[in-house]
Amino acid sequence: MRVYADTVVFALSRHAPEIRADLVELDPFPAQGVWSRRLNTLMMPARAWRQRRRSPDLWHVLDGSRAFVASALGTRPKLVTMHDMIPWLQGSERLAQVERAGRAARNLWQRNGTALRAADQVLCVSDATRNDVVANFRLDPARTRTLHLPLRPGLAALLPAVAGVARKPGRVLHVGNNAAYKNRAGVLRLFARLPAGLATALVMGGPPPGRDLLELSASLGIADRVEWIPHLEDERLASEYAQASLLPYPSLYEGFGWPVLEAMAFGVPVVASDAPSLREIVGTCAPCLDVHDEAGWVATCSHLLQSPEAAAEAVRRGRARAGEFGIEAFANGIRDAYMRTLGRGTH
Repeated sequence: MRVYADTVVFALSRHAPEIRADLVELDPFPAQGVWSRRLNTLMMPARAWRQRRRSPDLWHVLDGSRAFVASALGTRPKLVTMHDMIPWLQGSERLAQVERAGRAARNLWQRNGTALRAADQVLCVSDATRNDVVANFRLDPARTRTLHLPLRPGLAALLPAVAGVARKPGRVLHVGNNAAYKNRAGVLRLFARLPAGLATALVMGGPPPGRDLLELSASLGIADRVEWIPHLEDERLASEYAQASLLPYPSLYEGFGWPVLEAMAFGVPVVASDAPSLREIVGTCAPCLDVHDEAGWVATCSHLLQSPEAAAEAVRRGRARAGEFGIEAFANGIRDAYMRTLGRGTH
């Protein structure tokens, strides 16, 4: 969420300088531990209430999973960005493979739904998220709109620096956290089935793996070919994108899927799951497969790793597609949303 906040502030400062955006952090030092995080969540409305003295033209709640703080911000117009509804969907038919969220999380999301219905406008990072929000929280579609995320400015600035970095044949990259819906275990199983002569190394970027993932990589016989890189900074991430020959992304669900967009921008061939938001991002420039179609994943990834022609075409199409997610269009969309929320039309 901090990355999204920085992206909004950067976009407006660069392409809509007439808008002054002040960033207010209600949780500047995230707590560690379950009970500390819960207490922090309970304190957020009180922290939001103390911010009402600022009296802005409008409030933009950047994290829809904390939409409930909007009611404490007073009577000024309010806009909320929704990134995904994963906690609400956990345990449902949509995410049957993921453990159901607890009662406290469900209650919090019921409060989020109430806040979203009261908001003047709700921005969604994908049509997939917008459809989920409208269907699950009975929102008026006229008060919602999709505004796709752009390539993150900090990462985009590093594109020229890695332009000359050589690809490493057979280097497979995945970027994601340990949440079940990211399907990191599926990435390990896929890599184990790829011919070792084609897939020589697997780089797993994200939080340190749990014991289950380490044991799985050992049982699959690939532990010596898997490199875990925790907490990737942008410079290292750009370097990994520049060296990678393939990014498989078999997520069970995504609200958007930033790594897929990033990989395409850096010229990495992508194979994604058929989650609605990922199909939305890649369009027709990359294959989207059922996560259960193991044979299809193996065949598609193998083809991209062994065919320079297929890989080059994937790179060309992916870069062209990534170019459609520009920071200026994002800034214009934010500006337009603010003007509509304030009842001033567009300009």
